[in-house]
Amino acid sequence: MKLVNVFLVTIALWASVPLLVMGQDCSNFCVWPGDANNNGKANHFDVLQLGIAYDATGIFRADNSVGWSAKEADDWTGSFATNNANFKHADSNGDGFIDEFDIFPMGDNFNEEHALFDGTPEGNNIPGLDLTATLNQNNYSDGQTATITVSLGTPENPITDLIGLAFSIEIDTEYVQQVIEPVTWEFGLIGPEADLLLFDKWEPGISDAIHFAFARTNGIPVNGYGPILTIEVIIIDDLSLRYSEPQPYEIKIKDVLGIDINETDLLVTNQGDEATLLLTSSTESLEQINAKVMPNPFEDEIHIQGIDADDMNQINIHDALGRLVLSQGKGTSTLQTGHLPPGLYIMHIQTDNGNYSQKIVKQE
Repeated sequence: MKLVNVFLVTIALWASVPLLVMGQDCSNFCVWPGDANNNGKANHFDVLQLGIAYDATGIFRADNSVGWSAKEADDWTGSFATNNANFKHADSNGDGFIDEFDIFPMGDNFNEEHALFDGTPEGNNIPGLDLTATLNQNNYSDGQTATITVSLGTPENPITDLIGLAFSIEIDTEYVQQVIEPVTWEFGLIGPEADLLLFDKWEPGISDAIHFAFARTNGIPVNGYGPILTIEVIIIDDLSLRYSEPQPYEIKIKDVLGIDINETDLLVTNQGDEATLLLTSSTESLEQINAKVMPNPFEDEIHIQGIDADDMNQINIHDALGRLVLSQGKGTSTLQTGHLPPGLYIMHIQTDNGNYSQKIVKQE
């Protein structure tokens, strides 16, 4: 009897090989961690599928690793309405449950692609006021913080039947660098937080776009209007560009996809905002007033020469990505910099007589 069992198992295994190797395209049969909608790419749009299939269960994967490669997986009961992709694709971590933990491989494998991706845009760019990004001021100078408020709907035209939303915000960095503070999600309209999957992704130095998504997990849609998130951006003159006229600073919303509980594209419209950068008259370089930073390149300490310590109200140092890494108040012209890693920095000095900036470099 044992020999018969072994023989039958062996036949069954060999019988399955042609099915996997010859009869199935692994891009369809297999799952790729993070590609919940099985369109060939992992990104923020996949969060919408997590919301639709949330709490579904099925057979866990034998290979439950989350690296970007094809993983064989048995079909579950249930599939997505738009493309008939099986729910197993939304089980990013392969544990047999679709929950909040499946969102992490989407971030880890963000923008990775496989053979199914054909380059088709996943969102819309329709002008209108369903989704708006608004700046808190009309004009900005060096060192000021711009607050971007993203809102859904208006009192006259509230948003309706929205179960999930994915979009990107593109920030103009031609004239400035920026610091993206942690995104603050507002839950008055889309909450409570316990019923939401939230996603944001920014890759500084790779893209000017910040990618967002949220999905309701309880099947109850969003209806109404109001803010959904805020972002803070610190305006920093990069010193390499000098213009005779103020420059525009533009915020764009792009590639918007909002769906209802049936996965229907709601054709959510969008509108960005624009302000003016007043950088040309607000900041001078230290060389223009015969001041300098010593030494430059520096190591563990720098000293500002040519400006009296009592005249300096604030000294801020930002790294190459615009992040504030050192700040010092009034009363000293010497800064301790031993904790800073090697690289390019920009020093900003605020005085009663004007604001000054200087590029500085910490050597290896």
